[in-house]
Amino acid sequence: MSSTSPSHSLTLETCPLNTDVVIRAIALDERHRFRMLELGLRDGVTVRVVQKSNFGGRVVAKGTERIALDESTARSIHVTTTTAQTAH
Repeated sequence: MSSTSPSHSLTLETCPLNTDVVIRAIALDERHRFRMLELGLRDGVTVRVVQKSNFGGRVVAKGTERIALDESTARSIHVTTTTAQTAH
């Protein structure tokens, strides 16, 4: 898993609701990146943003699990859409 941002700017903060996306990079410090690993959020995992809060947070679905992320964390997780994946 990479700690650097990919060249595109789609993140869990900016991706559309109810669209499958694949995590490509987590640009967080080691401690917070480890917490994401504990939650099962890692490079290559498909997730879906199912809820956006007024304060910028996101609720992400991973399988049957729901994971709440604050705005800063959602902004730090870079993703690609699954349709972009199949186009390559």
